Amino acid sequence: MAGKDFYKILGVDKKASAAEIKKAFRRQARQYHPDVRPDDKAAEQKFKEINEAYEVLSDEKKRKEYDTFGSDFQQRAGGAGFSGARSGGFDFSDLFGGGGRTTFSSSGNPFGGQQGGDPSDIFANLFGGGGGGGCQGRPPRPSRGGNAEHQVEIDFAEAVRGTELKLRIDNQQVNVKIPPGTVDGARLRLKGKGHPGINNGPAGDLVLTIKVRPDRIFKLEGRDLICQVEVPLTTALLGGKIEVPTFSGKAMLKVKEGAQNGQKMRLRGKGVAASKGMSAGDQIVELKINIPKSLTPKAKTLVKELEKELL
Repeated sequence: MAGKDFYKILGVDKKASAAEIKKAFRRQARQYHPDVRPDDKAAEQKFKEINEAYEVLSDEKKRKEYDTFGSDFQQRAGGAGFSGARSGGFDFSDLFGGGGRTTFSSSGNPFGGQQGGDPSDIFANLFGGGGGGGCQGRPPRPSRGGNAEHQVEIDFAEAVRGTELKLRIDNQQVNVKIPPGTVDGARLRLKGKGHPGINNGPAGDLVLTIKVRPDRIFKLEGRDLICQVEVPLTTALLGGKIEVPTFSGKAMLKVKEGAQNGQKMRLRGKGVAASKGMSAGDQIVELKINIPKSLTPKAKTLVKELEKELL
């Protein structure tokens, strides 16, 4: 096929469906439209080419003639111009809907050849904002600023109880409320605290990643606190009480006789404190049976007697 390869310009296969062609055109139109890339002559030329390619490939009759004769099919097919009901310009109404017929000419300035409307009104559907005044020469539309990413580190106790921080980020002071029960790696989004918008557009968001410094005793799972507590062998065998650390001081925990290593017990309400819409968490205590590393001769004798009793 001699001349321009309209399929290559749109980035589609020769066997592409009408829907695939339309999708490829819309994607590139967003990328190369002069409102997006003002004063970019290369982008303006590219926009003209994709417009011309879509004008042909979106029309079944023109596409068939193009596939047969190539890009000079107008002359070889015997017509003075493109054949078909949309000859003389490209109708965008099938892409974006709306009222009257608005066309872009396939030759010359890509904004010429208007019939019954302003092309800027059509592309307002793509890029937002009002139409009017043509695509070139009007000030860029306001656009939203980008999001800013920042990491903040807090103590484990602050993560459990919640805290408030005053941060200085990008020359602005930001007050951040860390909710109780915040886990390591949690992300908080602060609306409008990111990079400023363009042309009075809204600012982006500030996304904070929370790093929690580990605690030597506790771990946090959801709203529950997890800890391990050593239990003497005799207490595990006979039962008794053991002292357990909590975030509100010491607590006594009753252990039943025959407790097993790794057994988990629960202290109700000793986890993350209750907050609006959320109940308090618990503290999960994992028992770690303390086995003596060495025994006196008398202790060994007693253990052997115990062994006989247990058999």
